[in-house]
Amino acid sequence: MKKFLLFVSLILLISSAFAFEEEDFDLYDQIETLEGQFFNLTLPSQAICNAAANKAKRYASCGCPYVWGGTSCGCGGSGGMDCSGIVYTSFREAGWSGITRVTTTQINQGVRCPACSPSNPGACKPGDLLFYCFGGTNCPNHVVMAVGGGKVAECSRPGQPCAIRTPYSQSYYACRSMC
Repeated sequence: MKKFLLFVSLILLISSAFAFEEEDFDLYDQIETLEGQFFNLTLPSQAICNAAANKAKRYASCGCPYVWGGTSCGCGGSGGMDCSGIVYTSFREAGWSGITRVTTTQINQGVRCPACSPSNPGACKPGDLLFYCFGGTNCPNHVVMAVGGGKVAECSRPGQPCAIRTPYSQSYYACRSMC
């Protein structure tokens, strides 16, 4: 009987070690919040954002092809970028290494910019990021960078080169200012 009770006690102890309680998920939310605060400690100057916007504008104007996961473009056909890749590469080349690589982490960087939106693109500063959710549960799933003059640079989908355009009004998710 003692062996049986010891066995049951061990099973209960082991199973409780792998059980997740509601507090565990609260801790996860707190960790995400702290990550966002850390990212915001390392924001670049507006001069860096202006330089990043100019680099994104160059990539979006030179025929850089869309390549999922891509972060390099030789302009003229070699390499390619996806939506978060043009953001990542432009900021890094402008001198800020604090930008993360993918859309779902870029949304946690910077600060909210409620004035900048597709309905008010003139309020967007160069380097602001506009995020979109075009369906699914992993939102946001698209990002564009404001480049000034109410325009954005983006790499949207396979078969389409990166381009400068007016921000989309549908499926808008949020704006984050990096500077």
